[in-house]
Amino acid sequence: MKQITAEWLKELGLESAANKVNATKEFERRCAIAYEHFRFVTQKNIDDFNTKIKKETFKKHANGFSRYDTLQFVNLVSYQEVPPVNVLEKLEEAKGKRCFDSFEVAKIQSVEVRPDPILFGRVKGCPDRFFVSQWDSDVRIEDILKENEG
Repeated sequence: MKQITAEWLKELGLESAANKVNATKEFERRCAIAYEHFRFVTQKNIDDFNTKIKKETFKKHANGFSRYDTLQFVNLVSYQEVPPVNVLEKLEEAKGKRCFDSFEVAKIQSVEVRPDPILFGRVKGCPDRFFVSQWDSDVRIEDILKENEG
């Protein structure tokens, strides 16, 4: 029995199927290189780490705010700092393996959670917001509007 190949599929006019076979092969090739040469982190690892670091850093403030740390991923093209030379060398080496589509920098970020103190109503098509109620004190309707406004 003949083996199905992308070339055979193309010859038979099955261009999309051939492209899918090629894409699958390329994906498998890239993953094999990545798994062979690099340690990997699963989403569960990240979720577990974030749970742990949030628990360790969580602080509730008297004003109703809370703050904690979390792991943030920044796409390398958007990263504004210059990594050390040894990291740049490792990046160059990784790029040479031609298995990654992109790179990310993981760093710790503080997250501040503020209570949602003002409730507004909206009418579709109307640009204005309508004050319904408020709670807490980080921002009040009186901070936005003068007494006679709105």
